[in-house]
Amino acid sequence: MRQETFALSQQLVGQLTAELEKHRYLPELLAKTLDLRPVLSSPKPDAAALATLNRTLETANRIAGTADIYLMRRDGTTIAASNWHTGASFVGKNFAFRQYFKQAMQGQLGRYYALGTTSKKRGYYFAHAVNDEAGKPLGVMVVKVDINTQEEQWKQESADFMVTDRDGVVFMSSQPAWRLHSLQPLSEATQTALYQNQRYDQQVIEALPGQWLLSPATEWQQVPVEQQQSLVHKRAMAFIDWDVYVLTDWSSVTRSVLITVLLTAFMLLLTLLLLYVLWKNQRQRRDYEQQAREELEAKVVERTRELHRTQEELVQAAKMAALGQLSAGINHEINNPLTAIRAYADNATQFLDIGKPDIARSNLVEIVGLTERMAAITRQLKTFSRKSAGQIETCDLHRALDSALSIVQPKLAQSRIVLEQYRAEQTRYVQADLVWLEQILVNLLSNAAEAVLEQDEQRLWILVQTADGQVCVSVRDNGAGISEDAMPHVFEAFFTTKTIGKGLGLGLSISYRLARDMNGHLSVTNAPQGGAVFTLTLQQAADGGQA
Repeated sequence: MRQETFALSQQLVGQLTAELEKHRYLPELLAKTLDLRPVLSSPKPDAAALATLNRTLETANRIAGTADIYLMRRDGTTIAASNWHTGASFVGKNFAFRQYFKQAMQGQLGRYYALGTTSKKRGYYFAHAVNDEAGKPLGVMVVKVDINTQEEQWKQESADFMVTDRDGVVFMSSQPAWRLHSLQPLSEATQTALYQNQRYDQQVIEALPGQWLLSPATEWQQVPVEQQQSLVHKRAMAFIDWDVYVLTDWSSVTRSVLITVLLTAFMLLLTLLLLYVLWKNQRQRRDYEQQAREELEAKVVERTRELHRTQEELVQAAKMAALGQLSAGINHEINNPLTAIRAYADNATQFLDIGKPDIARSNLVEIVGLTERMAAITRQLKTFSRKSAGQIETCDLHRALDSALSIVQPKLAQSRIVLEQYRAEQTRYVQADLVWLEQILVNLLSNAAEAVLEQDEQRLWILVQTADGQVCVSVRDNGAGISEDAMPHVFEAFFTTKTIGKGLGLGLSISYRLARDMNGHLSVTNAPQGGAVFTLTLQQAADGGQA
């Protein structure tokens, strides 16, 4: 029972963490990608510019699946928001009192959870400052994440959950009646503090009704909850000062014990009957069963060996798929192992209950393989998405190109794409940031691979050459090329010709800015033979001695 409750709390904390952290990058990305300085620095921004910005934030909010996205001046006044056209629009509202605004203005990543004073909806907030050229904050970009999703996804019939803040206030719960109540009566000072910071919209927080007797300092406890005994496990989420409680019905423990006793008695009876039959059949029966056991053990050993081989192949295939799909495939690659782990764990429990440890062990071996697969995916994404300080130095261009090709190679092989490349030796060293350079090359190669998927003969060309003290890397495809209407907007943020869910339209925009920050240039044109040609131009370095 404890193991099941422990697993449920671990699963819930993992889901909450993943749901929140997947949006933490968005305010910084929007703050650095969108050109926000003119509307923030002007006392009276252009109305057309604000209207365009409102629509851009609305589009980003819809694609990202967040609750709201809005932009605030340095005084806390909201000047643009994704909900600009609704009755609960944030435009014109001042949220300078919010903790996330103060954190962002101090150069930190703003984090906060609260009940919205305007929308009256609960949410988790991420905020990042928009700085001027001198690095001083002009305003703050804010992303609000809807937390109702986790409550709706919780479908455990035998367990409930609740999430409390540092004051013991229930912020989330599978039971609506428990929300915005405290585990214990709050002191007058705490009530006053909550009222002043408006975390819960100046509501009076009352203690949960009944004799809960729930101690926030105890990990495991048995308490009466609404006229039934519950086993409660507490797990802390330290990075946001939350405590997660999972409550399971204690009566299910006694039911499990009774079932176990009955199954044990039944198995004992079967064993006695089997011994009697074995005694009647004497040596012939014993010899036959000995032979059958040996054959069965041999089959189990062989099946286990085959399962190990299959498991290794599946893990390796998962690694290659994760590298090919990059971050777009992370949800699919993580959710599948989680579902399989849950299924194998349930099956293992059932097989143990009916006295089949060998089959249960096979299930546990599968779980080990799936967790190893998830760890491999995480390491691959972490390596590719590692951060850079933006230091321009002498870099090995050929090494960066090889690294980028290794990442997109599974996609090339899967699509039967023929790749031709030419590199002059004098093009090896350039002035760049290695991490940024690899990111640009992966974007160009991945986009080129997608552009030729509809062609009968799919081909890519990479040409690396020098010109006037610079090194040019050209990536050409034989796809349909870029239309005249789309050509002027290729490097604009959120411009994409892909369907919704295939991309945010930020890859080329980010690549263009990274190339510019490395004193280089990224350009595009259509090749005379057909298809598009993207060319990255960087400053050539004399040699690799300074790398």
